[in-house]
Amino acid sequence: MQALYALRQAEFSNQQLAHDGIADLFQPDLNSMLPQDKRQLEGNRQLAALLFDEAIKTNQPAQDDDAPKAVLKAANDGLVFYRIRTQKDRQHLAQLMIRQVNGIYDDYLRVMTLLVALGQAARTDRDRRYRDVDEAPFPFESDFSENTVVQALTAHQPLQDEAIRHSISWTDDMGFVRKALKEVLKNDETYRAYCEQRTHTADEDQALVQYVLRTLVFKHEIIRDHLAEIDLSWAENSEVVRGLAIRTLKSVQSVAGLQLEPLTDDWEEDELFLNTLYEQSLKNDADYEQLLAEQLKNWDVERVAILDRIILKLAVCELLSFPNIPVKVTINEYIELAKAYSTPKSGKFVNGILDNLSEKLMASGRLRKSGRGLLDNK
Repeated sequence: MQALYALRQAEFSNQQLAHDGIADLFQPDLNSMLPQDKRQLEGNRQLAALLFDEAIKTNQPAQDDDAPKAVLKAANDGLVFYRIRTQKDRQHLAQLMIRQVNGIYDDYLRVMTLLVALGQAARTDRDRRYRDVDEAPFPFESDFSENTVVQALTAHQPLQDEAIRHSISWTDDMGFVRKALKEVLKNDETYRAYCEQRTHTADEDQALVQYVLRTLVFKHEIIRDHLAEIDLSWAENSEVVRGLAIRTLKSVQSVAGLQLEPLTDDWEEDELFLNTLYEQSLKNDADYEQLLAEQLKNWDVERVAILDRIILKLAVCELLSFPNIPVKVTINEYIELAKAYSTPKSGKFVNGILDNLSEKLMASGRLRKSGRGLLDNK
């Protein structure tokens, strides 16, 4: 959805750049000694721009038997420029889409290693011999580094290896880690109560680290905002990262011991899904536009919020391109997307359009499901 939205913005920018290029071709030549017909030049500019815009809509070279050759050339040169730029943007955004999904795993590793770094900072803080005069007293019967879950993370070689492979490290950002310890953990009553006790059970250690993760790392503004500065997609990624991190911490008390969570169960299949959905939605855009126009007879499809149109087209693409995904699963996913990212009324709007359209597509025989996709289609 984000990639397609960005592509639509890029297409608009490319169209404007092409218009600027066309306009430059029909400016008066100030170095010429010949008289300049500004009115004719402006007329040619307008005609070239109109032919260029029509060429984009029809995806065909500009044609007009009555237009001057210079006008046709300007329109078609603009079309070539637009196509080249847009194709590059399309490829770039497809690659960026995959990198951003992989960025979720980077955020997960960043959170796991932050817990390790906080443990190291807590040990250093506890071992300090000299303290500031105005420093508030703090109970140091125990500290975060002695938490058995934090110790398991610290000793887990696969976590260290993955962090190195993904270039994730807090070494150059220890100033923030110390600030998070001082201003977040040490000011928290739950953490303070934990440090007042010399010994802890495994369940108490698990409860404390879960609390730090859920309440402080993901919710406290000092830590949350810093993570958002590192990754601009943090707000969107955090829910998935939170689930991965919670399961990882819980695994410490499992029979098998600490296990890192994979980003997905089958990344190759998921990557194929993402690329297919992206490419098919672009390839069949005109078809999906027509299908939606039939559903929006009382609406001007051009006036439907651009994000709603993208969401609806993606949903139609998924309905028609992936026979193993149940209809209700697709519809529910895109309703949630609309609720989260579009207007307050978009959820109900998307639900109504997709319900009606899916029934028509099934009745016509165009929408066919197989295997797991048949689960909810009775």
